[in-house]
Amino acid sequence: MSTPTLNESQPKVWRRISSLKSVGAPAAEGVGGLAKRLSDLGFVPNERVCVLRRSWWKGGALVVQVGNAKFALRDSEAACIELVA
Repeated sequence: MSTPTLNESQPKVWRRISSLKSVGAPAAEGVGGLAKRLSDLGFVPNERVCVLRRSWWKGGALVVQVGNAKFALRDSEAACIELVA
């Protein structure tokens, strides 16, 4: 059974972050670079997160809220955020 990720989450459903992974991250970020950047933005374990909106095309950007902050993430970035099952 695979761990659910943020890019698979339904809009308007609050979930908790389990962990961050670097696998599948854009090559420009480097190993661990994306996980560190997401962590610096507040995407940390046990924090609540919600997908507010998705772009209309598959694999497009997501608007997410973590804490009181809102961010736009690429689908590949959201795939690095693992959620509590």
